[in-house]
Amino acid sequence: MTTRYPILFEAEATGAVSAYVPDLPVYAAGDTAEEAERAIRDLLAYYLSDRQAKGLPMPASRTIVKVARISATALRSTVAIVSSAALLGRERSPRKAAAARRNGLQGGRPRLARSAR
Repeated sequence: MTTRYPILFEAEATGAVSAYVPDLPVYAAGDTAEEAERAIRDLLAYYLSDRQAKGLPMPASRTIVKVARISATALRSTVAIVSSAALLGRERSPRKAAAARRNGLQGGRPRLARSAR
């Protein structure tokens, strides 16, 4: 069974980076983002293996991640709450665009040629 937990990373005013898992009592920090990521990964693995050793179930993730998209003009700002996929942007890589063209822009896997079926 795979469980996904969102992890939040915050850059502090001092330059340090803190990381925490909203659904679990897991918090770590590091001088750099890489150090914070390594620390939270290690601590999360330790926390979950400790729970398993005690026979406790894997806690469910209850956090829902959304993004505030803010559009500002000279006269006003509008706020929309959108999916976390918005963080990835709309850009397509050349490889993904080529695959879409091969697939007839229909999504999914490319169709097999009749002779290959």
